[in-house]
Amino acid sequence: MKTRNVDKYKYRNYLIKSEEFFDMMNESYNKRKFNATVLCAVHCAISSADALTVFYKGVRHAGERHEDVVSILNTLGLTDMQNKNRQLLALLDIKNSAEYEEKLMSEANAANAIKNAERFFKWVRDLLKS
Repeated sequence: MKTRNVDKYKYRNYLIKSEEFFDMMNESYNKRKFNATVLCAVHCAISSADALTVFYKGVRHAGERHEDVVSILNTLGLTDMQNKNRQLLALLDIKNSAEYEEKLMSEANAANAIKNAERFFKWVRDLLKS
């Protein structure tokens, strides 16, 4: 699995990115822009995962398969990882469809993405701000 070394203190930058994606996810949903909502939710989760791995390990996933980050997350020894991995993977599963396929995201897709992103993001934020 490909990773990139990142100075541990830069985890804050990934947390800031995830907060911005989180805000834009909600703004997009309120404007009924469901494609943008889903993509912001996905990127919120990816940046949140990067914040965690940088904080605890000084690395971030740098491979093509975003799903591989779960292997790094599982080495962190954090509680509730199985549930959090499920939330992250649900978002990564919809990424390709939302970003590259002709299919448009529905309100239900967006609502589900928000639910998973919000749970994952807030869990990460609480861990890193404590």
